Amino acid sequence: MHAKKCLAVGAAAVLFSALPLMAHHAVTAEFNPDKVITLKGVISKVDWVNPHIFIYMDVKDESGKTTTWMLQSLPPLFFRGSGLTKDTLLSNTQEATITAYPAKDGTRAYGFLLKLSYPDGHFYNLGGGATGAGAPPAPGK
Repeated sequence: MHAKKCLAVGAAAVLFSALPLMAHHAVTAEFNPDKVITLKGVISKVDWVNPHIFIYMDVKDESGKTTTWMLQSLPPLFFRGSGLTKDTLLSNTQEATITAYPAKDGTRAYGFLLKLSYPDGHFYNLGGGATGAGAPPAPGK
C-alpha cells in the first residue's frame, strides 16, 4: 500500500512539473489568436536562438515615426531545410509584410509572427514552421 501511495505522489509531482512547460509553449497563453495584425517594414535584427527566434522589424507610421516590433517565432529547428536562415532574413533589405498575433497583455510592438511576405511574391509561413508554397527553395536543392 505504501508503494502505491509513493507511486501516486511521484506521478502527481511529474504531472504538475510538466504543466509549466506546456503552458510556456502555448501561443495562446501570451498572444491573442483572435486578432491578426499586418505590419509593413524592414527587418533590422534577428535573434536566431533557442527556444524561439525573434525577428525585429522597423515599421513607420503615417507620421514617419519608426517603431521597432519584436516578433517571436518558432525554434530554429523548425526552419531546417526551408532555406530560411538569419543571413537570409538580414540580407533582404526590401520592405516585407508580416502577419502576427499581438501580445495578449497589450504589450506594444510585440507579437507572434505568422507569415513573412516579400513584394516579389515569396513568403514563409512561420507560425506553423512550414515553408510557404511561394518560398524559394533551400540553397543547393
